[in-house]
Amino acid sequence: MVVEIIRVIIMMEQKSPERTTTGIEGLDAAFNGGIPIPSLVLLLGDVGTGKSVICQQFVYIQAELGFRSVYFCIDHQPEDIKENMRSLGWDVKRYESSGVLRFIDMFSSEDYTFEGLKEVVEREIRSCERFVFDSISSVAFVHGERRAYELLQKMKKTARANSAVGIINAVRGMHSRSFEVAIQQVCCNVISLRMKKDGRYLKIVKTMKTGHTTEEFGIEIERRVGVNLI
Repeated sequence: MVVEIIRVIIMMEQKSPERTTTGIEGLDAAFNGGIPIPSLVLLLGDVGTGKSVICQQFVYIQAELGFRSVYFCIDHQPEDIKENMRSLGWDVKRYESSGVLRFIDMFSSEDYTFEGLKEVVEREIRSCERFVFDSISSVAFVHGERRAYELLQKMKKTARANSAVGIINAVRGMHSRSFEVAIQQVCCNVISLRMKKDGRYLKIVKTMKTGHTTEEFGIEIERRVGVNLI
């Protein structure tokens, strides 16, 4: 009986992990209050399901909250990403001018060896509080899955050491099954996005340091709102 009382007291005194918002109200609720800090969130989904919009929404909201945020532009030029964000009604220039939000162009440069890319990623994560890597799939395509996995491990270690939160974009169907399983193992939280005949759907499939709902949500994208769960 005494042991049970002590156990209950210890559980009551334990603090819940610090969290941050995803930028999507319904997704925060599905995570039981937001993303634990620090952590990596993997967005693994079909093409056209809104993964990049979720990434853009996350860094914009984090910049609004005053957190130093970095967007690693792998699949598209920074200007294309910023233009898409502006089309959703988000004032990117305001936060970029203040230095709170930065876009790292890894699409245009032909100078990035894998070691150079890894060095830049580690340096930038050390200097920020929130980041997006869009996408790990292109790194795996160009440099190979083993190196992409190595880079993801480096991001996880650096994020943990600096209490950062990062979202990693990955395209389902571009990789071997073993690589998809491996990157889900590395990341603390995994969100699956599917394209079905009647629309886009999102489901949380894995979390650490938090509970989550197993419900599948529909996705809609609205101007000035971005991604909304329905």
